[in-house]
Amino acid sequence: MSEPDTGAQLLTLRTNLQTALLCSGIIGAVLFTTVYFCFGVISPNYEILRESISRLQMQPYGWIQSVNFILSGVLILTFAIALKNELAGGFGSVLIPLLQALTGMGSIALGLLHDPELQVYTGWIIFLSLIVSFLLLSRRFMANPQWRGWAAYTILCILLMIALCAVFNYAIAHNSNYSGVFERLIVVIRLVWLFFFTARLLGGRSLAPVNNPEVETV
Repeated sequence: MSEPDTGAQLLTLRTNLQTALLCSGIIGAVLFTTVYFCFGVISPNYEILRESISRLQMQPYGWIQSVNFILSGVLILTFAIALKNELAGGFGSVLIPLLQALTGMGSIALGLLHDPELQVYTGWIIFLSLIVSFLLLSRRFMANPQWRGWAAYTILCILLMIALCAVFNYAIAHNSNYSGVFERLIVVIRLVWLFFFTARLLGGRSLAPVNNPEVETV
């Protein structure tokens, strides 16, 4: 069943600023992926298939990756603001944006910290906050007919990311030649999910509670 009225109302009420904040999430993810990939390819002493993304900071001109982490974190923070506006109350309306903000602050911390041990702890904070926010969003999707099928898709992404994280840590511990691939696959899974999620919102879908059909101006 089509939902033209709801979508048209939401697109009318959403401000240009809110649209820009929503787009900042996918822009940040694409920019982050592009920079670390291109910088990894041209760094002569960096093994892109084996080494982690954060190891790029140890390369000549490593400040490029540091700035990449920081800029990515700032854009995740702006996306968290947009997400809070879109949720408009209901289940997870406080905790989901808070976890997204924690992910953004973790990314900024990675850009500022160069101690390998601190980066490991920060990486775990980022990963866990991302997983929990996905879990809460999947619960939110279950209660909203406009997001039918997204709960299952989000849970599938969670399982894949957890499995890849386990394989990545195992590969790192055993000095595998392909350990970096598993970390990058986690980044790609989030990028693809975020792209379609943002596109769906911009296409007129609402995250507002279903028991409150009036969409607030955001």
